[in-house]
Amino acid sequence: MVPSPSPSSCMPPRFRSGSRLLRGARVVLLLGAALLALSLSGCGEASLPEGVVATVNDRPIMLRTLEAVHDMSSMSWSGHAPSVEQLQAQYGGVLSDLIVQELVAQALARENISVTDADVADAEAEVRGDYPAGEFEKSLVEEYIDLDLWRSRLRARIAMQKFMRLILRPTISIPLEEVEAYYAAHRLDYRLPRRVQFLVVAGPDKAAVDKARALSLGGAKPADVEAAQPTVTVREVKMRRDRLPALWSKELAGLAPRQASVVKQGEWGYQSFLLVGEIAEKQLELSHAYPLVERVLLERKMDEAYARWIDAELRTARIRVSAHLLPEARGAAKVEVPADGGNATGMPDVRSMQQEPLDEGEPMDGVAPGSELDAPPPAEDGKGTRAAPANGTQRTTKTK
Repeated sequence: MVPSPSPSSCMPPRFRSGSRLLRGARVVLLLGAALLALSLSGCGEASLPEGVVATVNDRPIMLRTLEAVHDMSSMSWSGHAPSVEQLQAQYGGVLSDLIVQELVAQALARENISVTDADVADAEAEVRGDYPAGEFEKSLVEEYIDLDLWRSRLRARIAMQKFMRLILRPTISIPLEEVEAYYAAHRLDYRLPRRVQFLVVAGPDKAAVDKARALSLGGAKPADVEAAQPTVTVREVKMRRDRLPALWSKELAGLAPRQASVVKQGEWGYQSFLLVGEIAEKQLELSHAYPLVERVLLERKMDEAYARWIDAELRTARIRVSAHLLPEARGAAKVEVPADGGNATGMPDVRSMQQEPLDEGEPMDGVAPGSELDAPPPAEDGKGTRAAPANGTQRTTKTK
């Protein structure tokens, strides 16, 4: 795995679940550098200094930074040299992210909020924790990624997180009445399906797994079993039967509650399955569904708040972009933006900036969270899927 600051690799593990937050706002964000050129170099003003590709309120974005970030995010080689137009689009997409990062940095500075070296060191340590000793640096070398550049991208991601948490989030309120109204309109989305509950006892040594299996059958708690057999792990799983892997389904098929399969060699060394029982279908009442509904409403309001903020910033900021990155003056030039808000630049992706989600399977007064629901999490249109962005996926500009 390449340790570049992708939309997930720089995030702590608890943030790495699939986030849908601010997906619509991401479309607003990725307009392309050409569309963000509110004041162009060469349009009656002095040219930008050598080595500067853009300025944001007179703060420079350097060509070397743009090239380095572009190179870091364009490691794959298709065998065909990109066209000038393709390069313009690629560099424009990277530059648009760098411009927004600068706007965010300036917004934080106005509020006296900083990203400290300690913040970066803590986040880096968390990323490094996912690698065996020495593998992190090896991966950087193999991908020709400069460590200082990687850290600068990590710092930008932390800045975006702080911006979302400390500047945007306090502007949002979610009244109880709004939660109640949403729940009433989407009650069926908060129904837990029938599930099977079981333990997976696994380890590298057959004898140890066999002892752990016996302890589990005797009623010992998973933590106590693991303490008694340190090489063994005991996982409690709650899943719909129709979503079980084929091997698991086969092992559980002939078991009655409080029975366990024989120890066999499997995907995690040796393993055994102990059936706890069946969990009946259940409707989540508002008291249990509240944090799930609140998260949906927060996501929507964060989308809206971010869109308003970026719109206001682009209206008031003085942004100059090098004419070399703009489409040739051929009348109106269109820049396509992915409808899903996707981004291959390796830059901070606002979709990742969310409240800490509930872990899958985490109990909620004895009820599993929304990851177990029959329907997908409600979207902005309330139909279980994301609506197309209201602002569309294209914009048009003319060069001077």
